[in-house]
Amino acid sequence: MTARRWTQDEVRRLALSLPETHEASHFGRPDLRVRNKVFATLPQDGRTVNLKTTPVELDLLRRRDPDTFLDVWDGRWIGVVLERVEPETVREMLIESWSRAAPKSVAARLRMPEGREPAP
Repeated sequence: MTARRWTQDEVRRLALSLPETHEASHFGRPDLRVRNKVFATLPQDGRTVNLKTTPVELDLLRRRDPDTFLDVWDGRWIGVVLERVEPETVREMLIESWSRAAPKSVAARLRMPEGREPAP
């Protein structure tokens, strides 16, 4: 049996549980922001999420699996095909993307006891 994968709704739910996150719109598509800085977009295809990343991380992931990890917006964002990625990987990538956009004082609020992170 194949493990269940996340949907855009589950990505949205986790993102909105992060401190100071809200949903808005970016170029006609839903996005997720922390202090009005975009860290994720939800494409109309309903199958992917675009996350803020670094060129190095993008390159590493694209080399590992170019069918799952897509280069969007010239190396600063990575598209993730949700049906091809384990939920824990999506969770980690979303939180990392949020951390890149969040001010340090806000990002510090995410650190939870015993290394736990918010659940979707």
